[in-house]
Amino acid sequence: MRKWTQTDLALRADVDRNYVSLIELGRNSPSVRLMFGLCDALDIAPSELLKDVERRMRLQAKASLSSVD
Repeated sequence: MRKWTQTDLALRADVDRNYVSLIELGRNSPSVRLMFGLCDALDIAPSELLKDVERRMRLQAKASLSSVD
């Protein structure tokens, strides 16, 4: 929504751009501390981020169940 690059977010959160990429690709999971830093950089509450993750995981699980039927 902000049209930021991975580099933009990495600079704002004080992390390496490659690490942001790995998180985005699902190859790494951020620590709680890093998650708070990313949320701070994005100006969102960690609870909002987790709600979105939970929603996406539910949708993914439903899609997996549908494909089995």
